Amino acid sequence: MLDSLHIKNFRCFEDLTIPSLGRVNLIVGRNNSGKSTLLEAIAVFAQGGSTESLRNLLKSRHELFNGVIYQERSKSISIQGDKESVCFYPDYDDRLGEVYENCDPEHEWRDHQKPFALVDSQLAHENDLAQQWDTAYLDSEEHIVKETLTIFNADITNVIFVQSPDKKEERVAVLKIKGKAKAVPLKAMGEGVSRILQIFLSALKAKNGFLLIDEFENGLHYSIQEEVWKKLFTLAKELDIQVVATTHSEDTLKAFTKVAVANKEVDGKLIALGRSAGKSNRGQIIAHVYGEDRLEWIVNSGMEIR
Repeated sequence: MLDSLHIKNFRCFEDLTIPSLGRVNLIVGRNNSGKSTLLEAIAVFAQGGSTESLRNLLKSRHELFNGVIYQERSKSISIQGDKESVCFYPDYDDRLGEVYENCDPEHEWRDHQKPFALVDSQLAHENDLAQQWDTAYLDSEEHIVKETLTIFNADITNVIFVQSPDKKEERVAVLKIKGKAKAVPLKAMGEGVSRILQIFLSALKAKNGFLLIDEFENGLHYSIQEEVWKKLFTLAKELDIQVVATTHSEDTLKAFTKVAVANKEVDGKLIALGRSAGKSNRGQIIAHVYGEDRLEWIVNSGMEIR
């Protein structure tokens, strides 16, 4: 687990230090303050700064072009935790394939790869969920996912992935519900249950590593967000996961705060990203960290999180 984080020359982060992180973390800030970029940096860190991790990042943003990810080619990029780090200089070949060179030869930075799962702000394709479900089933952990679906509807008893009636090469999810003779397609239940399924299948994938959730509130009605946070706090401890989520929502902040303050066994932290007004680092993105002792005050004060 990361107790602290230092990111240098990665996208919009010129020199960002987060002095303290918890087991479960919520990232807030205005647009273009680097919330999603922070998740990407942790994902790169989890993969040991591998060439593949950076290539996939570029592809996901349709940015496989010379220099887009970097401020200056001459500057090294570093992402440092309290015990481990990745550090590299970027360079390119003529085929738009990246070549990265370690700038810290004394550090075995490729040896610390850890499990991670990045939950995008958009709903995942059901084929991708099916693959994660298969893994959960083979590991005898599918019961965890089934339990989480009752957050959305207490009458859901099971989820099954079957062959699509329209596209034979694809699989779709159907739900078994008390009192209904026929299974109900997942998509017929709305975005909420799909989002819950996506988050908690990803939590199993992130076991002993990092669960990264972009725009936590997407698809989740405010009335169930508190229950989702409760389950995440529980699984974070049980599965040894460090959760880092972003939000634009006041409802999400309030739900997170309520659960974090009530849960004494799992450390929850709020991290606010914003532009510095100081003379020495004006305009640079900086982080303010708030622990459980100040979370209630922040919500009651009406802190701006957009």
